[in-house]
Amino acid sequence: MIPVSLPEPINCNPRRFRRLILAMFVAGAVYIAERTAYWTENWSSSAFTGIPTGLATLSVGPQTFKLPFTYMSAADQRAVAQDRIGEVSVLKISMTWPGLNPTLNSEASGPAGAVERTLSLELEHNPERESMRARLDPFYRRLARGGEMSGPDGLKILQLSARTATKTDQIVFDPSRRNGFIARCRSDSMSVRPVCHRAVALSSGLELRYRFSLDLLEDWRRIDNSIVRKVAGFRMH
Repeated sequence: MIPVSLPEPINCNPRRFRRLILAMFVAGAVYIAERTAYWTENWSSSAFTGIPTGLATLSVGPQTFKLPFTYMSAADQRAVAQDRIGEVSVLKISMTWPGLNPTLNSEASGPAGAVERTLSLELEHNPERESMRARLDPFYRRLARGGEMSGPDGLKILQLSARTATKTDQIVFDPSRRNGFIARCRSDSMSVRPVCHRAVALSSGLELRYRFSLDLLEDWRRIDNSIVRKVAGFRMH
């Protein structure tokens, strides 16, 4: 029987192995932390939600619009996410004021010190719909309780709801222009701030509707002009 001899000791310090294991553990922890931060930041990207981050081309009646997916409602996003082109009867858009940034973009911010508020927009092709301004004299004035009242920045107000009613219903309009600004501001109870509904007739029977808080009514000129210009920028000519 051949005798077996044990190998000679290598005189290696066991602390080196502990240091190596500790270094490997730290490197692994750093890698896991970096990957966790990356996937957390990109969790809402198209790889997980199926919603692309580029531009969508959509037709509303005879008009075509090209806009970032982040401006669109979730329902419209899902409808066109497959091929990035489609046709919708009503295009719903959401953006902030005063920045006019997409509300789905968490990094969007307005001017320094500005509080961003949400504006809800709808685009619909409906050439047969009667405008709110056309209903001012034959309808709203007859329903008004009392005469015209003065509103912010040159507006006039018609009060449709009773003074003791728990809800608010008002027509606000610009008397200086025949087809100027007009909106209906309503709430269901005194505890809820009224929301103003505005409709703008665009070309080719296209109607732009948007909603904003009554708190913003004093800035109605800038809001109206900015929204119309923003939507015009999405339009493909």
